[in-house]
Amino acid sequence: MKKVITVVLVLSLLIFSGSVMAQDYLSQGQWEIKAGIDSSGELEDWDIDRGFSIAGEYKFPYTSRWTLGGGLAYQLDREVDESGQDGEIGFVPFYGLAQYDIANNPYYLVGHLGFNSFRTDSTFEHENDVDDTSGGLYYALGAGMEFGERYTAEMIYSVNSGEIEYNNGEDEDVEYDKFTLSIGMKF
Repeated sequence: MKKVITVVLVLSLLIFSGSVMAQDYLSQGQWEIKAGIDSSGELEDWDIDRGFSIAGEYKFPYTSRWTLGGGLAYQLDREVDESGQDGEIGFVPFYGLAQYDIANNPYYLVGHLGFNSFRTDSTFEHENDVDDTSGGLYYALGAGMEFGERYTAEMIYSVNSGEIEYNNGEDEDVEYDKFTLSIGMKF
């Protein structure tokens, strides 16, 4: 748990602090709220049902084509869809982002890199109950499009990492990958 708190604090510091020069960039930024539908994905060998996500991001222009920022997403719990496995999982990623605006059109490419927390109430292999979970690396790549001044649509492929500790003392590293289609609104 100390690792999780330390990583979250360091990422928060990196995302929300900056030098005096960065204040010029940050004052030009915008908040964006997004709602997305996540495709069914895989957590190791287990199928995971489709789910929903909400995200908040702060973006500021760095150059004429590059936009930087940070964000926080909440993945609503989704069912483990596998015989012998019962329960739900969810992740909460904290991330930095870089967006490359393609010249003279509303399209852009985007990447995320950060840390996520992981939660589950599932019973997995051999009917061992989950004792504890911890988060890990989060990364994503995708593309998007702006609609007018205030609206966006994005398609992103993301990978969430974590660890499960079972009540019998065994640990298991897990990786959950999925596609997300989201619609956002800038403020």
